[in-house]
Amino acid sequence: MTSVLDLWRAVDPQARLVSGAVEQLGRPVRGIARTRAAPPHLPGIGDGALLLVDALMLGSDGLDPLVAALGETGGAMPVAVWVISDAPTSPEASAVGPPILLGAGPVATVAAAMERYLDDEPEQLAAFVRDIRLAGAEAALVDPQPAAPAGVLAVRLRRGIAVTVDGALRALNPRPAGRTLATRFAAAHARLLAERSDAGNASRRTRDGLWVLERSIHPGASAWLFDDLPPARIDALGLDALAVTLRALLRRRAAEPAGARRMPKEQPATGDPMRDTLLAVARANGRIAPAARALGVHRNTVLYRLRRAQAELGIDPRRPEDALRLMRGPDADR
Repeated sequence: MTSVLDLWRAVDPQARLVSGAVEQLGRPVRGIARTRAAPPHLPGIGDGALLLVDALMLGSDGLDPLVAALGETGGAMPVAVWVISDAPTSPEASAVGPPILLGAGPVATVAAAMERYLDDEPEQLAAFVRDIRLAGAEAALVDPQPAAPAGVLAVRLRRGIAVTVDGALRALNPRPAGRTLATRFAAAHARLLAERSDAGNASRRTRDGLWVLERSIHPGASAWLFDDLPPARIDALGLDALAVTLRALLRRRAAEPAGARRMPKEQPATGDPMRDTLLAVARANGRIAPAARALGVHRNTVLYRLRRAQAELGIDPRRPEDALRLMRGPDADR
């Protein structure tokens, strides 16, 4: 059965929890109810339904009138309330009632995505896994470092992703606005390795409140997902897909002569200095010094071109999503 957490992470991982206990996110969702009217005029809510609300209907009083109206209906309470708001400010969180999530986008589009997921969750998850494996393989081909495919998953799931090999952190990809969590994971990863049990593939919560999920790559190497919320089904499958890619990547690197790994493969120039710079930084996984060496220019030249690209094009290859789009080429978004 699909839980509130599963639906949230699969449909809109950018949505955020504004009130309600994390434990309640495990409730099963059996349907979607929508309201186009302000409280107290609410639709009938079936057992196990998630209520989708347009924030424009709430007015300036926040969420409390909505929660109060739900309590006065005498019928079933929703398993969660999902508020859609494109406004820069959020409705004031309620202190009581079911979990309340705040997301963005057209209400009809969000409702349709939820219905599709509930109608065929296995196929939706299978499509996600196929996409992650393809994107991760493409990233690994361009940059054979664990951080490249790990960064792809971190962007897609908006979760922190790390890779440890022989007790050392080989990749640490924070989710957007999640650098504090990455710092906490970096400080705790040695302890996590020491505390590993036979149930290492299960999610667990650390003593400082960090949720972690581990997948073994091979003896001595693991991929980790970390966040301040428990992982959902899509998170676990995404980490499984990453582990497959990393297993192949580390096996290939182990088979290569050491000298071959030290000699980077020269990439053809496009004839456009700006595009060559963006591609070099993307291939260097956002690192300036290796990109400057590959281009044969000073690192300040690379930094100058990056500032121009940000100002004029809105592109920064140090962001994993921009780097992946650049490496896929001009037809990536078609």
